[in-house]
Amino acid sequence: MVLDNEQVYYALIDIANGLLTGTMLGGYYAMIAIGLALNFGVMRLVNLAHGDWLIVAAYVAATLVTLLPVSPFWMFVPVVPLMYLVGYVLQRLVLNRVSVQAMERRGMSASFGLMSPLLVTFGMSIVIAQALLGVYDSNARSISNELSFAAIRLGEDLSVSVLRLIFFFIAVAILLLLHRFLHATHIGRAIRAASDDIEVAPLMGMSTAHVYATASGIALAIAGVAGIMIGMSRTFQPFDGPQFLLVAFGVVIIGGLGSIKGSLVGGVLLGIVQVLSGTYFGPSAQLVGGYMLILLVLAFKPKGLFGQ
Repeated sequence: MVLDNEQVYYALIDIANGLLTGTMLGGYYAMIAIGLALNFGVMRLVNLAHGDWLIVAAYVAATLVTLLPVSPFWMFVPVVPLMYLVGYVLQRLVLNRVSVQAMERRGMSASFGLMSPLLVTFGMSIVIAQALLGVYDSNARSISNELSFAAIRLGEDLSVSVLRLIFFFIAVAILLLLHRFLHATHIGRAIRAASDDIEVAPLMGMSTAHVYATASGIALAIAGVAGIMIGMSRTFQPFDGPQFLLVAFGVVIIGGLGSIKGSLVGGVLLGIVQVLSGTYFGPSAQLVGGYMLILLVLAFKPKGLFGQ
């Protein structure tokens, strides 16, 4: 079959739209996943409540928007520090007590030490979802903003969402700042040291409890940014947390557990594959395309593209 010029043109437009939209979506996915990657990279903790904290941030932002006559973009100012504080306190008072190292110090088996944080964060996920349902309701909400339908036209048949473009640049900026923070500050180097060797870190005068709590606070602060992005770009409900947790798992599996750079690359790859799968095989194929990518990575790079 010979394709005419018009068919070739629209085929190229579909690919260009898929690559552009998928890349923008990838930045959004990276923000969802980076907190999970940071938690695992530093504390070897898989936080099953990560997706629910994203929804908490979205609800807090939505509530503040109804109370304050300002642009939704100002919600980053109160929500991000609040989420940092929640993450710090939660790690210091709860998760540090059930970490693998804490279980080993108490003479408990390694298997229980691995399961304990999973059980605690799983229970936390249930509590958060039920609390949100009690405080709010099951109706879908969103954070309306002036850029919801704005788009930049790059050609007659090619455009990009302004909101997604802003979110992509925010994601890249935060990832660069986080990388700089981990390599150029005292507490950042302490976080990396604790990640490399938890046994030696206390001998160097580090308070691992504070280091872990700081890392958890940063992870939840970034989750707060992602939660506001979710609220401004789509509707959300109290029980939406697990679906974002699955997205985060997919991204960190592709990019590599604990890798910041891998979170961005994994997010972009997952976004592109999902968008192109939906374009050529229908909306229902988006999830299938993403799962196929995850399976391929697991088959050929079990530790992820940048896993160590």
